[in-house]
Amino acid sequence: MKERFTRLSQTLYWTALALSVVLPVLVLLYAGKAVSDPASLLSRVPGLPPDMTVTRSQAALVAAIALISVLPMLAALRAMARLFDSYRAGDILSDANAGSILTIGRALLLVAFFTVLTPTLQTLILSWNGPQRMLSIGLDGGTLGFALAAGLLTVIGWAMGEAARIKAENEGFV
Repeated sequence: MKERFTRLSQTLYWTALALSVVLPVLVLLYAGKAVSDPASLLSRVPGLPPDMTVTRSQAALVAAIALISVLPMLAALRAMARLFDSYRAGDILSDANAGSILTIGRALLLVAFFTVLTPTLQTLILSWNGPQRMLSIGLDGGTLGFALAAGLLTVIGWAMGEAARIKAENEGFV
């Protein structure tokens, strides 16, 4: 059982580490394409007229929002890599791991927030030059479920922190 846990932790460590490198590269490529070809952004927003003009300034703002919105996911992935690295080394119940889980939960709560905020702001920015400005807020069950799971991780992080402190106290008595 311990060997399987170590192998799984190793796999998850490398996956989280790889995603923390690949994800910003993909967002940078998206941002670069958006700035170099602003009109390409229109196809990503249903409801906007296909002949509308999108300026480089608008495209740069949309790209900047995309870059900012990826930061909480990067924080979560880096914390996951730290947690899985600790797990693969055999350190299971520690204050550092509880802190990592708490960081993951909080970062994923921000990811859920940005999942709603980012397309809303981007649509508003892209519709500036249109005959009407468009405000589109999308909230679905998946986002709500994701936010609940992130909240659960946050609570688990707090509970594990308390368990790690109790464990350390008990070890001090022995």
